Amino acid sequence: MKFDNNIYYTTLDLMPGVPLNIYALKGSEYSILIDTGIKGMRDQVLGLCEEAGKVDTVLITHVHADHIGCNVAVKEKTGAKFYAAGAIPWIENMETHYMEFCIPSEHLPDSQQQRDEILGLMDGPVNVDVVLAEGTVFRPGNGIELETVALPGHKLEEVGFLNKATGDLFTGDILLAMAAPFFHGFQTAQGFRNTMAKMKSMLDKGTVKRIFAAHHHPLDKEKSYEAIRITEKFLDEVRDNVIKESKGVDFPALWKNVCANMNKQLEFRGFAMLEVQVDELIAEGVLRKADGRIYKV
Repeated sequence: MKFDNNIYYTTLDLMPGVPLNIYALKGSEYSILIDTGIKGMRDQVLGLCEEAGKVDTVLITHVHADHIGCNVAVKEKTGAKFYAAGAIPWIENMETHYMEFCIPSEHLPDSQQQRDEILGLMDGPVNVDVVLAEGTVFRPGNGIELETVALPGHKLEEVGFLNKATGDLFTGDILLAMAAPFFHGFQTAQGFRNTMAKMKSMLDKGTVKRIFAAHHHPLDKEKSYEAIRITEKFLDEVRDNVIKESKGVDFPALWKNVCANMNKQLEFRGFAMLEVQVDELIAEGVLRKADGRIYKV
């Protein structure tokens, strides 16, 4: 489907209140696909490639399963080059992806059901042709000048893509899907806050006029500010709850208490996110750990 100008898209609802939008930019020389969705979107994503035409570049915002799920199908159909900014083994090896994402342990037992759920979102590995760096620019024609922008937070190596000609910023999960029953999470809380400040600055200056986020429908300037505000509020709530629950408990107990307080499922995304938050608060001198237990300073 065409959105406007040279922007094409396809979408589905991953769960109530959480859309998944995949975008393509149609250039006169070639077209660019941004992320490849989930395996169940195969026909939609390949249809998007046909609609945009001449897709020879695939840009990955970050390497979570719902953003790389049709990599093999797109590669086979278009022969496009794949670009990603990091965590390359998660794209090139599905077992590595699963083990490092789901972090199986005594607290997070492995199971065939979980393997089927996560691995079933992806159609297999592809080789990454180029590792992206901030500032890398793509010029596919039709006046499109797409610049790579580092947006660490949800993933350390997450990037977005800014069409400098129009002020359209295409992002992955840096604006979180709050309606999900689990923690969408982050790999760096402070980095996430810095990225929110960076995005607000780009909006203030008029560098960014619209945001096309994977789990939000297109956001104008006003709605972009609101989505950032909601994300910042979430970061504050996580921090406050971690500090509140640091009463001399071990980490698994803290994880369970914070999930209960914020009405989120006990699962691996929240476990990893809260470990990050605890470690950063210890580094800040707000918390301390002694004998395996976490305390407020």
